[in-house]
Amino acid sequence: MALLLGATLLLAWERGNPSPLPSRVCLQKLCRRLCRLFPAIFSIVATLGFLGGTICAPANYDALTYRLPRILHWLSAGGWHWIPTINERMNFSGPAWEWIALPQIALLHSDRGLFLIDFTGFLLMPGLLFSVFTQIGVTRRVAWTWMWILPLAHGYALQASSVGNDLTGTIFCLAAVHYALRARRSGNAADVWLCGLSAALLTGSKLSNLPLLLPCLVAVWPALPCLLKRWRTTIAVALAALVVSAAPIMLLNQLNAGHWGGDPDNKCKVQIHNPLAGLAGNGFLLAQTTFMPPFLPNGNKVNTWMLNHLPGPAHRLLMEQFPRIFSSRLGELPSEEGAALGLGVGLPLSLTLMASVFFRRKNIPFRPSFRIIFSAGFAAWVAFIFFLTKMGSEAGPRLLLPYYPLVIAPLLALHIHDRLLSFRIWRWFLALGAASVLCPLILSPNRPLWPAVRVTEKLAREHPHNATLQRMANVYSTYASRNDVLAPVRNNLPRDVYDIAFLGNSNDTDYSLWRPFGSRRVQYLSVDGHPGIQIPPGIEWLVVKTSAWPQTGVDPFDDWAALHHATIIWFGKITTLVSWGPETWCILHVESH
Repeated sequence: MALLLGATLLLAWERGNPSPLPSRVCLQKLCRRLCRLFPAIFSIVATLGFLGGTICAPANYDALTYRLPRILHWLSAGGWHWIPTINERMNFSGPAWEWIALPQIALLHSDRGLFLIDFTGFLLMPGLLFSVFTQIGVTRRVAWTWMWILPLAHGYALQASSVGNDLTGTIFCLAAVHYALRARRSGNAADVWLCGLSAALLTGSKLSNLPLLLPCLVAVWPALPCLLKRWRTTIAVALAALVVSAAPIMLLNQLNAGHWGGDPDNKCKVQIHNPLAGLAGNGFLLAQTTFMPPFLPNGNKVNTWMLNHLPGPAHRLLMEQFPRIFSSRLGELPSEEGAALGLGVGLPLSLTLMASVFFRRKNIPFRPSFRIIFSAGFAAWVAFIFFLTKMGSEAGPRLLLPYYPLVIAPLLALHIHDRLLSFRIWRWFLALGAASVLCPLILSPNRPLWPAVRVTEKLAREHPHNATLQRMANVYSTYASRNDVLAPVRNNLPRDVYDIAFLGNSNDTDYSLWRPFGSRRVQYLSVDGHPGIQIPPGIEWLVVKTSAWPQTGVDPFDDWAALHHATIIWFGKITTLVSWGPETWCILHVESH
């Protein structure tokens, strides 16, 4: 029904706003433009991203752990519901990306095309950046250059063929500000409506995007009076925006968990109560990810060394107030689960800021857009700093991906950018930094664009005492099976089993057990805070990770199995995360009860 309604509205919009097909001349003009240096680099990255998304199955850890499984739970139940699970992120996280992805899984019973959601947004990003930058007050030359460079930051480029939702939030944020600034000039209520809908989807993607409502509101504020002329339609659009925003999930979190964020006791340890600890911890993580090179040997050792050599007072402050910072890891390559700007974007921005201090230009003429630069830029920085003081996640730099364009925009308005772009060596430096993302893009364990598993396993066999080669083989093979990591378990279950009970830790995924999608249902055996095993009626097959058994608070595993006449059908070692190593999983069959 929702797809039918959407298709009807799209056809109605197309009839009212017909767009002619591109002519051959326009296509030739587009090809000539894409052959220029910066567009050519972007085109290569986009092509490789599409190739990686087509060849490789989705391997985003958060998506496989709770975002995609929650979709399958909703489909199985016929609608949204509060899932009884130890993995509470299934319930309190923003669901906007999932609602976009759900029709494809429901209709095609496949996840292979889900990367197109982020890939489409990646292709839209340069145009949106150019529009926002120029409307804020950045010169067209600088805006044109950086509209190609910024999307090639590690976080955006690696998520271009992913199933993460940070890039999607970035597109919604840019679209909201784009329509807000356009509404200031046009006075058209439709632009204000589109701004409101985009901002609503922005918050619906992630609750951590809520502070970005401030710059969106500041940008659209002068255009709000035009809504009075069409107040009936405005009310209807406002209701639609409310439905797709974070408001429903915030209300459901309050009703089911007792807190609008879904974590009243701060079990996830992401709520910061000391702003100084938030600024210090997030500043440390931002410095790491902003200047993360395309390749960093022994990255985790470097990260551990940096944390251990923090000044004593800072180390104690972070240990008490920002504990999750010590869970942060730097790999040899930037990963889509933690990457942010990266060295190719962070270094040029830092150099231009330093240059603007040393080579200040006096008597700068007044720009008509100064007020927009100041108001929108100031609001973006307020939202940015608020995030830094409140969020205590080791993934903070990645969660900030929707913030970076608005935070960077005022910096691009500095005249130093125009002056530097007149030097060919600076343009080539920018191009080299942008192209450096090709290294992690090609070598990424999530979607390697080379026969990584075959080559690394062969090298590991030929050099069994080389720890680096052994780690490479282990990493690539683990990522290669991540999308269907519990396939060995599923393959040992009877094909006609519909209901399966699952017991794992909060970071374990049951995604494999749902396959083929639409033919099985997974239920969870234990919920945090409710010890004991309560097997749902009618379920005879259990999938258990033995290391998770102690959290149930019942008898030892072997004793419980004997007491309940549970037979171990299969057990084996499976590596779900390289850092965890092989873990024992087993299948139990219990007598019908």
